[in-house]
Amino acid sequence: MRKRFRLRIHEALEQMYFLGVQSLPIVFISLGFVGLMMILELAFHMRLVLKHDALVPAFSAVLMVRELGPVITCLLLTSRIGAGIAAEIGTMKVTEQLDALKMLSIDPFDYLVVPRWVGSVFAAISLTVVAIAVSLWGGALLAIQKLGTSSGEYFNTVFFFVKFPDVIRCLLKAAVFGTLIPFIASYQGFRCGTGSAAVGEAATQAVVRSSLAIIVADFVLTYLFYAI
Repeated sequence: MRKRFRLRIHEALEQMYFLGVQSLPIVFISLGFVGLMMILELAFHMRLVLKHDALVPAFSAVLMVRELGPVITCLLLTSRIGAGIAAEIGTMKVTEQLDALKMLSIDPFDYLVVPRWVGSVFAAISLTVVAIAVSLWGGALLAIQKLGTSSGEYFNTVFFFVKFPDVIRCLLKAAVFGTLIPFIASYQGFRCGTGSAAVGEAATQAVVRSSLAIIVADFVLTYLFYAI
């Protein structure tokens, strides 16, 4: 039976900085434009079908908190860190560094996977919060300029439709997605074959399988949270 894993604080803090803080710019920019896009699309279709756009803030906020915030954030994380984790571990396997760790009585799982898991969960949750805040503020600015909505009306509508349980479920989704990324990427790295081509294939498969796992997990969690 395997012993309980040991958390290496220094490595975990390094991964929290690398995976979380250094991923902030791409999440900030991407989700900011997603928020703007949602306002434009929802306003167009509501004017077309309902002949008014008063509920645009409500629908955009609910959609962002329940789905797009955690999903898009973690898909961006997957493309940035999933391939890197798989390539790093795969390279260590090809160059026999994993065997060297075992010879030094260092468990590769404790040393490589656990800190990246901690950093990934931290990054997923914190960046999801930032992404939702950025998208809502960006949407508010556009709604004020183009829809004639006041800031008070916008945020009153948002807070009326978005409830505290929605935020909790959003963060739970982010934690689950943040767990899937490093474990799938690490698995691909540990089972990497020999040669540089195998490392590239492991990195590619890490991104593909992590992205697919996030989408499937999002459906399952959404069904459990809202359909049952």
